[in-house]
Amino acid sequence: MKILSPAGNFESLKMAVYNGADEVYLGISDFNARNNIEGFNLDTLKDAVDFAHIYNVKVHLAINILFDNSELGCALEVVGKALNMGVDAFIVQDLGLISLINELYPMADVHLSTQMAIHNLEGILALKKYKFSRVVLARETPLEEIKRIKKFSCVEIEYFAQGALCVSFSGNCYLSSYTQSASGNRGKCKQLCRLPYTFYKGDKKLKKGYLLSAKDFCMIDRLKELKDAGVDAIKIEGRARRPYYVATATREYRRALDGIGASIENLKLAFNRNYTEGYFNGNAEIISNVQSHIGLSVGKVYDFKQGKKFNEVFFTSTRKIYPKSTLKFLQGQSEVTISAFDIKDLGENRFVLTTTNQVRKGDTVHLIVDSESENNALSYIKKRTIDIEIFAKIGTPIRAEFSILGQNQVVEGDLLTEAKNQPLKKEEIESNFAKSEYFIGNIKIGKLENVFILKQSLNAFRRKVFDKAIEILTKPSCSVEIKSLPKLPKIKAFQDFCIVEKLSDKMTAKNVIYSPSEYGEIDILAFKNRCIEQGKKPYLDTPNFALKKDIELLKNIIKNCGVGIIANNYYALNLTDDVVIGAGLNVYNNFTAFELEKEFFVAEGGLAKRVDFAYMTLRHCPMKNLLNGSCSNCPYEDGYSYKMEGGKVMKLKRKKLSTCTFYLTD
Repeated sequence: MKILSPAGNFESLKMAVYNGADEVYLGISDFNARNNIEGFNLDTLKDAVDFAHIYNVKVHLAINILFDNSELGCALEVVGKALNMGVDAFIVQDLGLISLINELYPMADVHLSTQMAIHNLEGILALKKYKFSRVVLARETPLEEIKRIKKFSCVEIEYFAQGALCVSFSGNCYLSSYTQSASGNRGKCKQLCRLPYTFYKGDKKLKKGYLLSAKDFCMIDRLKELKDAGVDAIKIEGRARRPYYVATATREYRRALDGIGASIENLKLAFNRNYTEGYFNGNAEIISNVQSHIGLSVGKVYDFKQGKKFNEVFFTSTRKIYPKSTLKFLQGQSEVTISAFDIKDLGENRFVLTTTNQVRKGDTVHLIVDSESENNALSYIKKRTIDIEIFAKIGTPIRAEFSILGQNQVVEGDLLTEAKNQPLKKEEIESNFAKSEYFIGNIKIGKLENVFILKQSLNAFRRKVFDKAIEILTKPSCSVEIKSLPKLPKIKAFQDFCIVEKLSDKMTAKNVIYSPSEYGEIDILAFKNRCIEQGKKPYLDTPNFALKKDIELLKNIIKNCGVGIIANNYYALNLTDDVVIGAGLNVYNNFTAFELEKEFFVAEGGLAKRVDFAYMTLRHCPMKNLLNGSCSNCPYEDGYSYKMEGGKVMKLKRKKLSTCTFYLTD
């Protein structure tokens, strides 16, 4: 099982590589789902790829956003140039771009982004005509479905193991898009889920806090189960995180996979909002009570002394607190963050901190930045060892023989002369071949006579040897001609339709889409008959999330009721032949619409009639997470809502098959 680490900038890339990543993923300019970070561009991408390849680490380029027609040509150009730079794989969301890459750059290795919301075997099988080697499963995919996918498909599986957990179903969050014109599917998410909300039942206030702020993923204790289930690569989220986080998360997962033993404390110190195993074993408790990093709980404030200019905070700590570290003091919803510039160790796990801030006796103390750990992590450098055999014979050039990537190489330097005073020694060669940014030569002497070589000649010889190694390691596997965007194909949008949620709702269009809260055959058959009576064409709106039992239920309903469907996820494409592409499949350009081969409507963009999809799709249960409810005693009914501090109200609705999925809507 491989480790895939994030690289939001070059320093993070180095930390991932030095600490044991097998693969890294990164993005450039506006063409990735983290376009609010430093990232890379076409001028710096080659250096990043070369650096990773020197260490035998693969580079995946994330171009995982939706593209409109005017952007696809530029996206294709990026793919071609990236191939010529040696990029190993492309993480893609847009189906139109996937089809174009398959056609124009068939040598490119495509990975299906988590933004495609693939979470079941049927979703993968629906896309089998496309060339892709790996699927990045939605975070909501449970263990049993991972096993089913691996058993019945030959695709590699990538699964998130560490980092931020989106509260909304991947690829179907439209809150930023609809309220601030900043689409998460376009890499511009405003993370509105991290803001405070108030939970209501009617006009009654039930709860207030960070009610949509999810905990962080941590699967460090589940690696064996993931591996046994068939996961090929575990993914560490965090391109927007600091290099220290990348170093620590990569190192601890490498230690865990290598059986050395990982430290959960180090992971917490790097970043956490409390930890969860997500949906791995079911509909999880994922909601945190915080929105930001809480670090590692180390002690409590036992005294606070107010001064005229400066205050003194006396606290306990199970860890030594170094100067320039950062502490967070928590009590209820209150938090104070202080940088420890003036701190004294009082002994017996007690410390005093001088500050202008106010804290309270009894506050819990959290270490969120440990300056000593950060300095150690960021100063760590790893070099690659190369076995080199050196031949040094009087009257011949000094020669090195080595093998790299299965290729045998011979490199020669200056002519050697007989030594008169200071013959060349093995230790001198070994010391010289350790002077490289990337390599250490594991030297074997094949022939070393009583020879002399100038120091500058030996230095030049070393550089020549390592430059040859770099040349081989960084040579792209292919060279392609940059392709132009083909002519836009003709498409057909779905027209004259309305959506109803209840049988009593008015049917005001020729085509009527029924989006029920519960999928019962009797109810759906009654809807169909009512449509027939009124001369309407009936369609059943399928959920954007469905597991095996849900899909079996839907198949039976569709067969027995004889209705067409609206497909909001790839799994639904093969449920019947009578399909309209729904908003949940995120059609954003002509090529995607053409590939799906059906009439369509959209959630975003202007390609067809836009309908408001749910702001968020929630696979966690708010009744359980916020109200301590259970499946056997579920308090859900119409009337629950979330209210943002700015006044925006979102209604909570439920769709029920074998399990429940919740939606936040107008």
